[in-house]
Order: sequence, then C-alpha cells, then structure tokens
Amino acid sequence: MISTAKSLALVTCLIGIIAASPGDRTFAQQTVQSRTTRPAGVTGDLIDLPKAIDGNNNTRATSGKLDYVGMSVTVDAGGSQNIIGIKQDFGPWATHFPGAYKVEVAESLSGPWMTVFEGPGERGVSRVEFPAVLARFVRITATAKNTVYPGQDWTIAELNLGVDPGQTARRIPNRPDRTPEPTPPTPAPGEEPGRLKDPALATDKNLETRATSGTPNYQGMSVTIDLGGEFELSRVIQLHGRWQEDYPAVYKIEVSRQANESRFREVWRGAGSAVRSVARFEPATTRYIRITALKTRLNNNWWSIAEVRTNRDPDVVEDDEALVRQIRSVTAQGFSNAANVADDSNTTRATTNKPNYAGSWLQADLGGSYTISRVVQIHEPDREDFPRRYKVEVSLDGRQWQLVFEGRGEPGRSVATFNPVRARFVRITALTDREIQRWWSIYRLRITG
Repeated sequence: MISTAKSLALVTCLIGIIAASPGDRTFAQQTVQSRTTRPAGVTGDLIDLPKAIDGNNNTRATSGKLDYVGMSVTVDAGGSQNIIGIKQDFGPWATHFPGAYKVEVAESLSGPWMTVFEGPGERGVSRVEFPAVLARFVRITATAKNTVYPGQDWTIAELNLGVDPGQTARRIPNRPDRTPEPTPPTPAPGEEPGRLKDPALATDKNLETRATSGTPNYQGMSVTIDLGGEFELSRVIQLHGRWQEDYPAVYKIEVSRQANESRFREVWRGAGSAVRSVARFEPATTRYIRITALKTRLNNNWWSIAEVRTNRDPDVVEDDEALVRQIRSVTAQGFSNAANVADDSNTTRATTNKPNYAGSWLQADLGGSYTISRVVQIHEPDREDFPRRYKVEVSLDGRQWQLVFEGRGEPGRSVATFNPVRARFVRITALTDREIQRWWSIYRLRITG
C-alpha cells in the first residue's frame, strides 16, 4: 500500500505538472528570477503594432494581408537584459499564427543578429524559450504561411518577453554565422579580382570622376579606403555624382584598424540610394573602410562612386544631417510605423500595408518655424511603392494649412520642390493610388530649406 504522505506527494507532483502546461506556464528556466515582462516598444511591418503591447488581449496588430512571409516585428526590451524567450499570444484570433517563423536577438538594431529559433507557429500561443542571451532587441520574422488554417492573416494580440537575471547569459558574437557572401565576378586579365576600377577616383575630391564596376554584374565587388590614420567613424557616404542611378541594391560596410583581411568586421548593411548612399552605425575607431556590394539592381546600371565621405568631412555631414534634424515627431493616418521615416535607417519604413491608400497621410512636426522649400520621400529599396499623385501642405499651427505642391510620385524617391515658405508642420497626402498590387512606403523623409 502507498502511505498517506506518499499519496499527498504524488498529488502535489501532478498538480505541478498540470500547472506547467503549455497554455499557462511562464518562461521557467534555471533560476527563480525568471519572469515575463512587457516590451518597452515594438516596431515592424504589421499594422497597429502598439496594440501588441497594450495589455489588452482583445486588440491586435495584424499583417493586413494573407501573404505575410518575410514580414517581421522587432521588440525592444528597453535595455540589455538576459533574454530567455518571447511569447506571441493570438488572443481571440487563435488560428492566426504564422506557419513558421524565426527569432533573432541583438544588442543593437544595426546588429549583428543571432538566430535562436526557427520552427512552426502554434495555435493560441506561440512561445519560444532558449538559454539566456544578453540582448536588447528580439526580432520575429514569418518564414511560412499557415497551411493548417489557410486564409488567415498574421495577428498578434500581445507580445511578452522572458528574462532571467539569475542566468549567466551568452554574448552575441561580433560576426554571427551568415549565408556565404556572393562570389566576386571573374576579373579580366590584368584586373585586380573583385575590386572597383580606379578606386583612387573615389577620394580625389572631384565629383566628375568615379570608381566604377564597369559592369552591371558587380555582386561581390568591393572598394577599400585607407584614411591614413585611425579615426572614430559613425557614417560612410557614397556620393554617386552624375551617375546617380549607379548604386547597389544592398551593400555592407566593414572597418579595420589594420590592412589584414582577417581584421575587418561588419558594422552596417542595407540598401543603396540614388544620388547618395548613407550608412550610419555605432561609432567605431578604424583606419580602413571596405564597401562591398551584396546585390545588384537587376538592370543595366553599373556601380559608381564619385566620392566616399565620412563624418570626418563636415561639409557633407552637416548637409546630410540638415535633411533630418528638424523632424521632431511624426503622426499619420493609414500608415503603420510612421516614426520610421525619421530613424535614419535604410531597412525600416512607414507603409500603408495595402494598395488602396488614397487619402492616407503622413505629417512631420519640425518642432519650430523654419523656411522650407523641398520635401523628399525615399521609397528605396521598395522603389515602386510610390503614390501616383500626392500633395504637400504646410502649416504654422497644425490647423490652417497651405497647399505648396501637387504632382506625381516617382520611383525610388518622390521630390516635391516649391517656393520657400515658413512652416512647422508638413503633411503629405496621397491623392491617387498607383497600381492595385503596390503599397505606399516611405523609408526616410527629407525636408530642406
């Protein structure tokens, strides 16, 4: 027979197992300090993302479409923590989970990112747990559609992070495992392999000369710049000069204090832009800069660099910062992630998430009255996500508005130029959709005087 004490112990054990069932358990790891926390912020491709961290299971962020593969959300823990997991609660939309997804973590939005999970979503709640990693940001990316419950969008009612201050956390490597970089094209006899032609012309202070690929098939090509000494850099700018369309679709920046190939480390990767391609990253002390094209633009354009500038060149940097420094806040109607237009990133955007966006608007507050004469929407790398027709209005008080421009959008970047006017608020409104399959996307907004 089983004693009364043993029977009670068995019952207690069973209760513990039931309480730890997947639907109810928290992020239980090795220490008693593990807990679930609400993120400090969230950004990404889904519509109404603030609703994913509002503490209300009956509101939701949503992809807004059935083809959500590749869409992602990035959760900000508010500071570096021992992160051990993340939970997507789908609330009343229990079947609106991604068929498969991956989870990555990073200490900075500029990376490097380390993958901690790849696998299927689950009905009701999709929860991922892993050994602690010291990180601030967690990114969830949908990698497959839901075939168990087809015809559903991707919905998130609530996001929660798992943290455990008691664990000894792993650190993210400087160079996480990546897909192998593209193989440079075979050079012609006498050419240096994988390098742009005439690299010295990229630093001769002459915008009428250029270093160039000499071919539209420049994937994997690079150029290395020697600064002649060690400097703290946080920005590298490619000026494409009169070859303004000769820019790479995607490229990366690496830096090193030594010319030794093994000493280079990646500090940035993202999309190029017409006229000028700007890479901003955490300050790094370096002597050498290497720029490598990772993806061509699939057309007849070469890759050309008239000049390479950095934050050591005050004339260029001041001009570049003047384009964005006056934007203090952004509001919008019909857009998700409106603030992304002022974050200086080539990889984040404000977007309508739908093609029928006529009447949608985005408004920038400059924080004070300034003379302005130009508003530029940068649509790259989604260069076709521009409105067929739009208008620009300005205001000093946010109540009385003056129309200063009305015209067509353009691929890559839509430029509105008008007579100088004093304004604090600038509002851009779509008047006409362009194509049934195209959204309206703005990666960066430039306002100048």
